[in-house]
Amino acid sequence: MTQQEPPSNPNMAGPAAQRHRVALMLVLIAAAMPVRTAVQLPLIPSVSVLDILLAAAAATLLIDLAFRPLDIGYPQLFALLCIPVVICGLSVLWSQGRGYTARSTIIYVEGIVAYLFALRELGGASPSRIMTYIKRFTYLLIIPAVLLLLHAPGFSPRGIELSPSSAEYLSYYSRLSHPVLGKSNNLATALAFFIPILLYWGHVHRDRRITRAGYIALIAVVLTLSRGVALALLITAACAALGNVTRHRGIDSRAAGKTLGGVAVIAAGIVLLYQFNPRTREFFGGRFSQENILIRSDFVTAAIEKLAERPFLGYGAGVPPDYELDLARVHNTYLQQVLNFGPLLGLIVSLSLIGTAVFFFSRWRTSGVARAVGFTLMAQLLIFAVESSFEGTVLRVLFYLSVGLATALTRASEAQEQLGREPGGGKVLHAP
Repeated sequence: MTQQEPPSNPNMAGPAAQRHRVALMLVLIAAAMPVRTAVQLPLIPSVSVLDILLAAAAATLLIDLAFRPLDIGYPQLFALLCIPVVICGLSVLWSQGRGYTARSTIIYVEGIVAYLFALRELGGASPSRIMTYIKRFTYLLIIPAVLLLLHAPGFSPRGIELSPSSAEYLSYYSRLSHPVLGKSNNLATALAFFIPILLYWGHVHRDRRITRAGYIALIAVVLTLSRGVALALLITAACAALGNVTRHRGIDSRAAGKTLGGVAVIAAGIVLLYQFNPRTREFFGGRFSQENILIRSDFVTAAIEKLAERPFLGYGAGVPPDYELDLARVHNTYLQQVLNFGPLLGLIVSLSLIGTAVFFFSRWRTSGVARAVGFTLMAQLLIFAVESSFEGTVLRVLFYLSVGLATALTRASEAQEQLGREPGGGKVLHAP
């Protein structure tokens, strides 16, 4: 396959790039803690701070469009990201609940805005600078979860009243969960996006701060006790290790040492959480039983039965089949697309998501970072098979925002490596 050159970047480094990154940090803070306000709009029962900032970002992008083309990153990737948006919007024509579908379309549009905004704000930034923002965002996601577990004032689960004797209370306080994003699986999915990138960058560039952030994020995911996310990361790590051994015909002793150290730290974290948090011990008994698996299999069976009633175009994006709220999330993103859009269009949406990982893997000769991002998206695709996190309102926006950050990093790394290959361009540290 012919490798596509990094797209030209209209945003060059300089004072403008430095000034705009204040806005990027505001968006990252809001994305990590998307607190909802009392503002209500048609189709949107509760507007979050993130919604407000993304609306402002969309306005600035439209203003930019009057003076120059939008920076969309890689055109092929942007097209893949837009396919679900277009199909979601079209599904309003046959939707069983047009209000649900319109709201789902708005969320998709917010995701595209977040992607474009990240690309614009990071235009001209060096790869190491972009990694700093990724590291900060990772910590911003973890901090509210830790404060919730510590019962810090102001960080209790938002929008719900919990009794200490309820199962819901146990679910939140026995493991790492997020006060706004929701229970542990949501937090784990958001953090899992950055773990391969952080660990790769820290290892290749010998950056201890980035490596530390990667391990902290990995420990946080393990402490969510999210089995699906942990399994997805394990499979991804095994594939990455196998690929590395195949390419280099040997084992990297430095990487192996870091892996063993990481396993030891993770095990210690689990033991400490189990020992010092009584609710974790109480939760462990039922977490690893077959009951949850049976419940999810019942959801899948019910979803397939509903699909048989509308086999061609589905029920429309975001619509619970026949308004049965238990089927609003079937814990499988791909099955959810089929329910929303029917088998053909649902398959197209799923293939577009898979295509994002394929796109980055196809650039592995151009940049080692692209390969790391490919494995990151591979982990997300595996998570989507056991979670419906892509259907979450905020989580979908976070996915697009994360892809924007990863795309900016890949593009900057490719530009830097290309400069290093040019005569007089200087030396660049290449991926192993």
